[in-house]
Amino acid sequence: MHTKTFPIIIACLITLILGGLYIGGSGGILQVTENAFRDVLLLKSEEERLPDDRIKMIVIDDESLQTLGSFPWPRSLYADVADELMSAGAKAVAIDLLLLEPSADAQDDQRLSEVMKRWPSIYVPVQAVFPLLQKDKHSLEIERLDRPASTIGADKNQLGHVNVMQDQDGIIRRLTLGLPDEEGNMIPALSVRLANALLEKREQIIWDADKKVWIQGNRIIPTNDRYQVRIDYYSTAYDSIKGALRGYDRQSFSDVLLGHIDPNYYKDTIVLLGPYSQTLGDRHLTPVSRSIPLFGLEIHANMIQSLLEHDYYQEINPMIGLIMIFIITLLASISAAYFKGFKTYISFGLIILLYMSIGYMCFYLTDTYIPFLYGLLGILAGFVVVTAKKSSDERALRKHVTHLFGRYVSPDVVTALLASKDPIKPGGVRMDITVMFIDIRSFTPLAEQLSPEETLSILNRYLQMCTETVFRHQGMLDKFLGDGVMAIFGAPQRLESHVEFAADAALELTRLAEKWTADMEAEYGRGIQFGIGLECGEAVVGNIGSESLRMDYTAIGDTVNVAARLEGKALPGRIVIGPKAAARLESAYELHSIGRVELKGKSEPMELSELLGKR
Repeated sequence: MHTKTFPIIIACLITLILGGLYIGGSGGILQVTENAFRDVLLLKSEEERLPDDRIKMIVIDDESLQTLGSFPWPRSLYADVADELMSAGAKAVAIDLLLLEPSADAQDDQRLSEVMKRWPSIYVPVQAVFPLLQKDKHSLEIERLDRPASTIGADKNQLGHVNVMQDQDGIIRRLTLGLPDEEGNMIPALSVRLANALLEKREQIIWDADKKVWIQGNRIIPTNDRYQVRIDYYSTAYDSIKGALRGYDRQSFSDVLLGHIDPNYYKDTIVLLGPYSQTLGDRHLTPVSRSIPLFGLEIHANMIQSLLEHDYYQEINPMIGLIMIFIITLLASISAAYFKGFKTYISFGLIILLYMSIGYMCFYLTDTYIPFLYGLLGILAGFVVVTAKKSSDERALRKHVTHLFGRYVSPDVVTALLASKDPIKPGGVRMDITVMFIDIRSFTPLAEQLSPEETLSILNRYLQMCTETVFRHQGMLDKFLGDGVMAIFGAPQRLESHVEFAADAALELTRLAEKWTADMEAEYGRGIQFGIGLECGEAVVGNIGSESLRMDYTAIGDTVNVAARLEGKALPGRIVIGPKAAARLESAYELHSIGRVELKGKSEPMELSELLGKR
């Protein structure tokens, strides 16, 4: 598959898979993890958490239970407190207690009924009972609605549902703005009722039955199919820990009932009255308190403040989210394909940082959630798949190069060359090398006596012997020149003692030639011997030729020319070396001076020597 198209194809496939999970998924571990990413965005410092002081709580806490006795209490107590608060100028009072059955004392219900008729802004809860399983994540089926006892005589406009729906991980992140009753009419949430008590009329939250949407002012509230909207949190369960902020203003019910707190303290506020004791339950986990449950009363207070501040967090349009997943996956795939080494991992980290920054900006500037987890999975999957493909291609190429280059140099040289960090520059590099030329003496007369098949067999045997010997001594086979061979020592992998490797190879070849000569004389009646020329020095080694048509990896320079001329001066079975090679070998090898000899192309005669063996 083409390198340029592979990242695009991979990005498309990954997006298709993740897109199906993102758009059509019904929860599971991916959604739980996605929610965990989003919860981090809701965390605030103590200075940032500023609960609205117009939201007050009168709590049925442990102190009240000790003062007033075991629960439940007579409903006339709630009526008396609510009446005092409204008389003192409170905007609204919500009694967050399920009053489903008539009171044992009819006068209690009568007292509460009278107070509620006097003050329409006193609200009591309705609770919906849902089936164990909904048909799908978009459905909202209700088995029944549990309303307050008829003896209380609450008007329908004084009812608000108190259902808080947990996500799959047991955490409450959403407010259900309303639930339909048996006739399809919408019952607002208790928090909606109380928020409207503080909002100006033109900014109040209402249900548009014709358009089937919730509206606040002149804009539609971004709810899902269950009329739910994500909310923010301004207090946590940790606020009650000593030394932390107090969260929402709250007082004990007994203190208010017994007159220890002036009712005028609640003027122009809304009041939530309900349980705030572990013995009474009603505690839930929230995004900002995942280990210590928060009392339901305080969750309602956070919901109210979210409505007051228009903090409605919405999902990004699914198609835009899908495009974001594709783009970030494609970016990760392309970077994995085109960057190498440490740069690959730097680009991987930068892409993650970029995507998280985009998500952060979308959240804080537009109150919009992007698909954090799915985007990160796309980045990781694109990076891993393309990197794996690139590694596979490199291994295949390495294998191919090893196989191909192994025809020219020994396996040890191939391994060292591939492991080297130093690239061979296009056009060649200047290197100190030893060049050796080998040629069969008297091969043409022998070939005239043999058939072409026999000639080819002898030639292949000769070339095989030369190649194996050169490879054993860390040399590189440059090229075959008919019945001649050119070999290089010290390239492409640099060797400190390349001239000694070349000398040992030449001496070994002469020994092998002696045995081969005996075999040839026995078989064909004529022996074959080699003439070898050898010189060291600087030469340019690299790719030489046409970049578009053909290139050869070879060496050029005076050293190469001299070595070729020396081979022509070598008698059968002899090794002739130049002055530079002689200078480096004379201490460890036996040399015989030939004298100064003129070489073709050289203006001055050169001092040549014959290599006899090691000392």
